This record gives sequence, C-alpha cells and structure tokens, in this order.
Amino acid sequence: MVKENCRVTVNEIDTHLDMSHGSAHHVIHDDVQFHKVSARWVPSQLTAELKERCIEACQEILECFEAESDYFLGRIVMGDETWDHSHQPETKKVSKEWCHTSLPKPSAEKVMLTLFWDDRGVILDHYMPKGNTVTSATYANLLKNHLQPAIKSK
Repeated sequence: MVKENCRVTVNEIDTHLDMSHGSAHHVIHDDVQFHKVSARWVPSQLTAELKERCIEACQEILECFEAESDYFLGRIVMGDETWDHSHQPETKKVSKEWCHTSLPKPSAEKVMLTLFWDDRGVILDHYMPKGNTVTSATYANLLKNHLQPAIKSK
C-alpha cells in the first residue's frame, strides 16, 4: 500500500488490513523501514537580531517620511527575496510521504525570487537561474544590470 500511495496513513493501512494501529506502525517503520518525511519547505523564523535591525530600519524610514512626506515616498525602492514554489503549498501533514531510509528525502521545488517595488507598484521581479548562488557579485550584477535599467524605464 505504501509503494502504491506514499501518502497513505497508518490508520488507512490498519483499517484495510484489519490489524492494530501499533502493529501496522511497527511493520512500516521497523520491518520495511519506511518513515514519514515532510515534502514541503518550512520557512525559518526571524532571529531576534534580524527583527531588531528591521525595526530600526523602519523607524529611520518613518522619521524621513515625517520630515519629507509624499516626496520621500516617491524616492523609495524596496526589495526583498523569497522562495517561489513551483507547486501549490499544502499543509505539512498532508504533504508527508513515506520514504525508505535508504533514499534521499524529497524536497520541494523552489526558485529564488527577488522583487523590487516603489509606491506605484512592482519595478522588477527577477528569478535567480537554477543552480546559481546569491553572492555579493551576483547581487551587485542584479542591481546594476537589471534594477537600474528598470528604474530608468519606469
């Protein structure tokens, strides 16, 4: 049953085979050595230091806004990076799959999206080519060769 449907639950197995939950669990885990793994990406939490830096940056922006009002807002370009999933995220529990201990754990397909916007909307959405790593050089290239022309054209 596990080989036919890697998302089958122990409850479904024990009901179908008319055996106890504990016995079904024992056979799956100990005898055939399958275990449940989450097949979806789970975001990490912000650290206290990063939260503090975000708060400080927001306070500086608020002070500038109070001094310059609408003129200030028109000059701000914000940017952020996020993982863009190539599938529709589901709950962690539903995404769990049976995986043999000898096989690598599945991973959700995702790509790094860098998004820039101002007070009138999105300026640039840039997807990092698969296999590339975000370094200071690649980020500087993104700013110079992609963002600056996008700002000028807008």
